Amino acid sequence: MATLSRMEGADQRKRARLTSPEGKDRMSELPDEIVVLILSRLTLREAVRTSVLSKPWRYVWTSIPALNFDANNISSCCYRVLLGDEYNKWVSWVLAQRRGPKASNVNEFRVCYDLDKASSSHIDRWIKFALSNRVHTVELSLSNIFTQPFLDRCYILRHEVLGLSALGSPLKNSSSNMFVGFKSLKTLSLKAVQVDDKAIEYFLSNCPLLERLSLHLNSALRNLKVVKPYLLLRHLEVVSCELIETIEICDTNLVSFTYVGKKPKTMLLKNAPKLVEVSINRYESMCHARAMFLQLSCCFSQLESLQLTVCQPKLEILGNYILPELKNLKQFVLIVERWFNVSLLGFLVLIKNWPKLQRFVLQLSYNGTLRPDRFSEASRANIREAAKYRHPCLKMVEIAGYCNAYDFELFKHIIEIVVLLEKIIIDTHNLNSKPVGYKQLRSGEEQQLRTLVSPEVEFVIL
Repeated sequence: MATLSRMEGADQRKRARLTSPEGKDRMSELPDEIVVLILSRLTLREAVRTSVLSKPWRYVWTSIPALNFDANNISSCCYRVLLGDEYNKWVSWVLAQRRGPKASNVNEFRVCYDLDKASSSHIDRWIKFALSNRVHTVELSLSNIFTQPFLDRCYILRHEVLGLSALGSPLKNSSSNMFVGFKSLKTLSLKAVQVDDKAIEYFLSNCPLLERLSLHLNSALRNLKVVKPYLLLRHLEVVSCELIETIEICDTNLVSFTYVGKKPKTMLLKNAPKLVEVSINRYESMCHARAMFLQLSCCFSQLESLQLTVCQPKLEILGNYILPELKNLKQFVLIVERWFNVSLLGFLVLIKNWPKLQRFVLQLSYNGTLRPDRFSEASRANIREAAKYRHPCLKMVEIAGYCNAYDFELFKHIIEIVVLLEKIIIDTHNLNSKPVGYKQLRSGEEQQLRTLVSPEVEFVIL
């Protein structure tokens, strides 16, 4: 009760600030579209609370175009902990206020909360609301957990909710409003939602304006085909869909493709002339990452941005897994989980084949104690040879998770090979875990780094 009293007092103070000395309501004098724009900058729950400011404000919030039910955005102290049932009631209550004409101006619908199949009836209704009201963006983010016990409880998007039969064909008694809603959808993001091949194919076939498709934590997906009819699709993300077997991308206008997970049995990509951004994030060896990447060979000539995640790279074999020449690559982000303290020098070999590279980001995480890697003198010679190369275009370098005890030699080599360097960032804090004996940069170590960098180069240590 004390908390509610404080909230009511705060609302009264707000009303006082919004009222002129003559008692005139200043905010109510603003045009409706300006007021709605102001409310759109608030979280949804904050926007709902403005209904107590005055009688004319009671339903103003029901005109905001974005319904963002993200529990992480709840700032009021009395709402920070929501039980599943309370969250479901909150969403359903808000949607009930947006029925009829007020539903037509909703263009974004987002649910971000840990929910499972126990909430299926609620989630089914929310999806029907979004799709039948011509929403442009639909995002369901129902969990960050990917374990088998959780997957057994995961919400399943049934065909019937989409107006489909078990075989994936439209049901005769389905609402026509549902199918109209598909025609307006531009962004679809499903996280911890189990949706099978036929449902995804139906989305792709019946959403002619769909530009962005994101599928995360989906164990029901086996085969994903993105082919010629889906010409407007620009961005595709497939993340932790661990049972997927086939990915086929042909004759499309994709601009970016992100894949995180085990290598599928079949990966086919051809005739994607606009694909310029690729991210392959897999916590396995460099050879596995390279094998996955080589299946995207059709886009090598136009690729401008590449992100790779590799685990425990070994300098001894790195020379055998040099990535191909990428003549137009401008940005390279490399995420490394490592056990060996010297193997990172081998990555200098990679950028030798990328003459237009302008930005190189190295993000490091550690697993336990870093220990020396054993490699042959021949491998050492290859690295020394690569260090003689002078890169003609590289201008910005960032090393996140930098540890001076292990990475000083890498830093020194980068300074030597980058002749047009404009900025270098060293971030000592961005670590998933700290290795045993890890210490932040001491003043002497920081000064040692600065003496290696030209005064013309912007040098930032975080």
